Amino acid sequence: MRDELYSIARREFAEDLIFEIEGKPVTLSIKGLLIARAEREGYNFSFFEVTETETVLAVQMKGFIVYIAIESDEELDDEEYAEVGKALLEHLTPKIALLVTKAEKDYSGKADILLDDGMSPDMKEFFYSLFVKHRQGKSPYEQTEVA
Repeated sequence: MRDELYSIARREFAEDLIFEIEGKPVTLSIKGLLIARAEREGYNFSFFEVTETETVLAVQMKGFIVYIAIESDEELDDEEYAEVGKALLEHLTPKIALLVTKAEKDYSGKADILLDDGMSPDMKEFFYSLFVKHRQGKSPYEQTEVA
């Protein structure tokens, strides 16, 4: 089963994406992909800024979270970031749905890294910490106590 997920990840996600934002091309490279079971069934997405040019897009769908490590060719300002986020979601949501639909049918694990191509040390540290937390059944989000 994992082989099929790896195959989908390589075929659908291992790519560079070029979007035109405010009249200029922005190149985004997908450097990694992690699939993990979610505790809830809802749909949601969020972005984690790892460095000025590296971001992780997390999409929760049908009881899974798909984390996508993305590197941009340059730092984006807030307006560009919003435009890129919208374009990424439009482009990647069908691919994420394909991956999750396959995982729903046959995947029994807690978390697996399906791509990790050429990530920077900062991105690897962030990505692998997500992986370990999911494997241990811990929340990937920092928890704080009420004072």
